[in-house]
Amino acid sequence: MPPHATSFPSLGPAKLSIKTKQHCLNVKQLMGQETGIIYLRGALNILRDDTDVEIKFRQESNFFYLTGVNEPDFQFVFDFASHVSYLIAPYIPEAERMWKGEPDTVEEMLQKYNVDQIVYEDDLARLIEAINPSSVFVLDTTDTTPISKVVPMDKIDICMLKPAMYESRLLKFPWEIQLIRKVTHLSSHAHITLMREVQFGKNESELQALFEWECARNGANYQSYLPIVASGKHAATLHYTHNNKWLNRKDNPDMLLLVDAGGEKNCYGTDITRTYPVSGKFSAEAKTIYNIVLKMQQVCEASKAVLDRLRPGTMWTEMQNLVIRVLCQELIRIGILVGDQEEILKLGLTRAFYFHGLGHSVGLDVHDVGGSVVPHLCYVNDLDRLIYVTSLYYSRKAGVFNCLGDEEDNVARSHFLLDRPLEANMIITVEPGLYFNDVSLKAWTGFPELQKYFNLELLQKYRKVGGVRIEDTVLITENGYENLTIAPKTVDDIEALMAATHPRN
Repeated sequence: MPPHATSFPSLGPAKLSIKTKQHCLNVKQLMGQETGIIYLRGALNILRDDTDVEIKFRQESNFFYLTGVNEPDFQFVFDFASHVSYLIAPYIPEAERMWKGEPDTVEEMLQKYNVDQIVYEDDLARLIEAINPSSVFVLDTTDTTPISKVVPMDKIDICMLKPAMYESRLLKFPWEIQLIRKVTHLSSHAHITLMREVQFGKNESELQALFEWECARNGANYQSYLPIVASGKHAATLHYTHNNKWLNRKDNPDMLLLVDAGGEKNCYGTDITRTYPVSGKFSAEAKTIYNIVLKMQQVCEASKAVLDRLRPGTMWTEMQNLVIRVLCQELIRIGILVGDQEEILKLGLTRAFYFHGLGHSVGLDVHDVGGSVVPHLCYVNDLDRLIYVTSLYYSRKAGVFNCLGDEEDNVARSHFLLDRPLEANMIITVEPGLYFNDVSLKAWTGFPELQKYFNLELLQKYRKVGGVRIEDTVLITENGYENLTIAPKTVDDIEALMAATHPRN
């Protein structure tokens, strides 16, 4: 059947001012410098391999943070002494204008962006010479070729800007919060559309296309990361992005679909995961596993069981430890893990089923910067191979995919907010999961000394569930939190939503 139309006038294309000048001033304050300039070079227009086919452009996040410009070939200068911001515009040859249209005028750029002056690239050198900065602060990734003839190397500082930029990006300004709230709402509605439209006989790629279409028609023309549309056993693979399998009832009539996807609007994204039955009704095993993951997440929220957990002052490592303890209790309760809870926790056996962090910052990047130390691998006892496998970190800043906290200091653990409490205006994800991943389970149950802790027969019964993850993007407020994600996530709510399009035989 055709997709249900969902339009949201309040989430539409109306211009939302991004006060990037305030970002510049905040970065300067965090650096503690009164003189010097910031110099950044934005992303370039890139062609695919040895062709004339353009790759869809997306601005480098730090450059967008200070300029709001999502167009190629721009540069930027911010003078600490005068607080004047200069947007350096590229020269567009007439031949290119004939093919691609006229660029914005100076007046249009000044109206469009929160900058003080527009300078064309031919005048960049003269601008630098006129300012005569004592220091030029750049990122360690910045290409400084355009200023190399007018700025001596001993004036270029590649160390101070990045930490200040990352700290500034961790705590969001009101206009950033509003953007992320909007993109999270419209992405939630895209998830709702998939819940209604999923059916056996469809392909994962069709559902991915539908998600992206729903986001685009409501103002989010980009995705903040490659969508994960994982059916059946593939839901146990964290970064499954093939998205090309058919939803076949014969493979598993109780098949779950895990969709981890979020749109991006004005370079700000979101991160949402929902898991639900293709048939519209959870099987007994799937319902058991799903409710364990939901309990893991809700114990972090202001639920009846644990009140006011997500709020300024809460240590994120405590939340991670709490989630692991809940998972351990539940796996013992249903009989998959066998033995003393404290002993199982000490051995870290829950990592056989849950091998990533509880969450991360969200903003201009889906695994946003700030709040992390440099991740590393470490080894423990005589299970070196196993610890290595389960301690691999995902990305340069998102932290180690490992759920251990202060109770297990001798092993690798998540490096997001490791020794820092939650603060108001942080936007983070809360994303517990439980996975029956063949590689992980083979590794953990392959050690004779650990096999006594696993009920292998019962484990086999639950393997068909594949994997479950529930992920919300939330804002930490002055007194608690606001869940920006509005897609349903309880078993009853999901089944009720799907009932209209999934009639039971």
